[in-house]
Amino acid sequence: MTQDWNLKGDFIEACNCSVPCQCLWYEPADDDKCTFAGFWNIQEGAYGDVSLDRLGAGMLVWEDGILLDGGWHVVLVIDEAADEAQAEALETIFSGQAGGLFEAAAPLIDTVEDSVVVPISYSTGDGHLSFSAGDIVSIETDKSVGFGDSQGSAYPHPFIQPDETANIGKTTEATVAFDDDFSWDVGGNNSYFGEFEMANT
Repeated sequence: MTQDWNLKGDFIEACNCSVPCQCLWYEPADDDKCTFAGFWNIQEGAYGDVSLDRLGAGMLVWEDGILLDGGWHVVLVIDEAADEAQAEALETIFSGQAGGLFEAAAPLIDTVEDSVVVPISYSTGDGHLSFSAGDIVSIETDKSVGFGDSQGSAYPHPFIQPDETANIGKTTEATVAFDDDFSWDVGGNNSYFGEFEMANT
């Protein structure tokens, strides 16, 4: 039986498309294959009475064609800092089994290929964002500034709440090295990032 949950923090995503990623317009990805890594750095959160403060989780995804048509192949990535109860809670939430935003995305998943536990690190400063998940993922992103020196943004975005906006960035590094299907180097392309707050109630 699932529990009520809530999460608040920062997210970062990096994919193989040029800036901005065309999945928001239901267009095929560059090269007709989408490869992306998306992660949520939880500042405050809970699953029932299990605290998820200062933990992270996310996913590696590839699919052919239009992202929002589904057919995703997924690897779940869970923070090594989580204890057994926290890791189980994170996997339940991010696999879509516990309601909320990820449950809405669950029908797009064809297969969950694996679930791995690695140390996760996330930092920001001076317009630059850095993220790593063990030896599997490395993302370095710079903010994209548009007219009037304003931060570029995209709305709506499928992985945040409808009332929130995703900031647009461009990666200087975006590598994934897990196995033959989940290995890519797509630096110099699109990144979305920003604050998030979500729950299943």
